[in-house]
Amino acid sequence: MSDTSQSDTTQATDLESTIHLLQQNLASADPVVAIVLIERWEKQLQETEIFGDLGELKQAVLSGNISDISKLLKALGQETSAAAAEIEDESAEMAAKIEEMGKLLAQAGNTLK
Repeated sequence: MSDTSQSDTTQATDLESTIHLLQQNLASADPVVAIVLIERWEKQLQETEIFGDLGELKQAVLSGNISDISKLLKALGQETSAAAAEIEDESAEMAAKIEEMGKLLAQAGNTLK
């Protein structure tokens, strides 16, 4: 399997895992699972603007700061949706998944108080 193919598979798996987590009640979600997913996204998005917010989100999850988690999820939702809009047409399925994740991030941020 080529590096690109393996990367695409990892990203698709991480997308599915993240969407699944966001569809759950985040208040009862396992913080360890959230940290693992955040760290996986950090590895994939090191060269992006989202990377800094992921580090902040990880710290907020570790500290249990619900207010910061909420704020960061909303910001990541907006950034993720914007990134989905920039994906080329040949990746329509991936763009749709990323858009779904962006909406779920924003919704999760709005439901956490």
